Amino acid sequence: MIEKSRYSNNYNIYRTIKSKLRQSKMPRDLSYLLVLTFLYKYCSDSLKDHFLLSIKDKGITLDEAFKNDRIEMEFEDDAFHMYGYYIKNPKAFIDEVIENTFEDKWFIQRMYVTFRDNVSFVKGSNYEKYFDFIFNCIESQCKLERIEYDPKINFVIKDIIYSISKLDIYEQEFTYEDVFNGICSLRPILVNSDPDYMNEILAEIVFSTKSTPMDVYTPFLNDASLLVKMFSKTNFGYGKSFAKGYDPITFCCAIAKLFIHYFNLDNVFLEFENAFDSIDFYGNSFDVIVSNLPSFGGWSSKSINTNREHEILKINRRRQLQNMLSEQFNVNEDSFAEDNKLSSALESIIDEIDLSNANNFTGEYESLKDNEYLFLINLIDSLKDDGVMVVSIAQSFLFKNSLETLRKYLTYENNYIDCVISIPGDSRRYMRPEIICVFKKNRLSEDVLFIDLAKEDIIKKVPLSRITSARKYSQLNDEIIKRLIDTYTKRKVIDKYSNVASISEIEANGFNLSVSRYVDTFEGEFIQLNDLANEKEEITSKIKELNKKIDEMMEDLDIKF
Repeated sequence: MIEKSRYSNNYNIYRTIKSKLRQSKMPRDLSYLLVLTFLYKYCSDSLKDHFLLSIKDKGITLDEAFKNDRIEMEFEDDAFHMYGYYIKNPKAFIDEVIENTFEDKWFIQRMYVTFRDNVSFVKGSNYEKYFDFIFNCIESQCKLERIEYDPKINFVIKDIIYSISKLDIYEQEFTYEDVFNGICSLRPILVNSDPDYMNEILAEIVFSTKSTPMDVYTPFLNDASLLVKMFSKTNFGYGKSFAKGYDPITFCCAIAKLFIHYFNLDNVFLEFENAFDSIDFYGNSFDVIVSNLPSFGGWSSKSINTNREHEILKINRRRQLQNMLSEQFNVNEDSFAEDNKLSSALESIIDEIDLSNANNFTGEYESLKDNEYLFLINLIDSLKDDGVMVVSIAQSFLFKNSLETLRKYLTYENNYIDCVISIPGDSRRYMRPEIICVFKKNRLSEDVLFIDLAKEDIIKKVPLSRITSARKYSQLNDEIIKRLIDTYTKRKVIDKYSNVASISEIEANGFNLSVSRYVDTFEGEFIQLNDLANEKEEITSKIKELNKKIDEMMEDLDIKF
């Protein structure tokens, strides 16, 4: 039976936009306009519907309400409080703009300028900061003259903008968020995104340990899908989120996605910078650090700030000063980030400290200061004392010989690693082999839990109505995730599935953390090498005997080769 939602308004529009994008070969710089249009549509319809509802019993039109100073002031206060932004002209709502100017030759430019000039924010708010980032990207990256003087591109862009304007932001069958996510996964936008199944696993592990995290840091934001997954968990609605991203179009998509998923952007602190180059987030400590980390294999010395060692030492010293002030003088931890005078004072003190002899890595750990994985150590150091870090990481981290010292430092020396989980790859389902590592400070148990999902069918098909990109098999099997979380929280030992290994056992294995070393998943009979050698010798003897008989028969028959 064909899904009903395939015939929904949003689904049909999604397919139309998708088809036009694939046929048009639109330049990537124009992707910013599409992201802006999705944002404009959502802002416009949300606010307009709220205003119309508020004047429903007043017997006046929206235009009349905006001309009434008292009502207009109420509109503005309401909008800032509930939505974080305000559109100050009723003619600036997207449906009005399209109705009045769509046939204009310069429609696209006028649409952009209308939105930019008529949306306002509380001065200094994160809403203002992030919207300005998108506006600045359009003005610096997007070549609008290409649209004006290329009729073919102009027609396609206008057609797509018109289609977006006809979406229903409230539809449940095929949601506005589904359309936006699907379009962002296509060319020319093609943002950096995290696999849905990995986001689900990471979020579930976090919330099995921290049900109400107040500070969550994601060093690699990508398209913000991981933060959205975290937000979908019921107890994360009032926490603060911190993240970094460095691809402009992906960063713009992340801002739009967070906005249309009801994030309070004043509780979201995003920085447009490469987490490789800037290790810390202004000296903050976090309840949770969660991320799909890029492959460490690509972390060359060129991609990491050459002054990172000095930077890390400064960060560590700042943290020590903050801890002392909090513990001995009861200084509120939030004030370190919010009080500019206090923050400047701390920086001045640190500048006077001689950091040349402050390196913690000495003796056999001396090599760590030149290791690209020092970033990982610093992330752990950014955790609060009871914090948890859950990250996907390259498989080579578990067994690469050059990283043995690092693994020893994280296990034997500091007992940071709590659990290692292997996720199998499957090319048919757009899955690559993954490793998830859970890190904690101040652990009481001196062992590591290993979980092997190699034989688990962790992904199931999603309904056709929910397919928004090429990743058609992106929904985690509920039973598998329940078993995984139950095993993790109770640290169960299950044959061919999980095992708990002591630090001494890990040491005996040369600090190799490969899951296969500790979870035996072999099925079948073991063959003894001695028996195999004897069988081979017996077969060889029979072959020699058979060859001898053949030679004798050929000689009797006088057959020669």
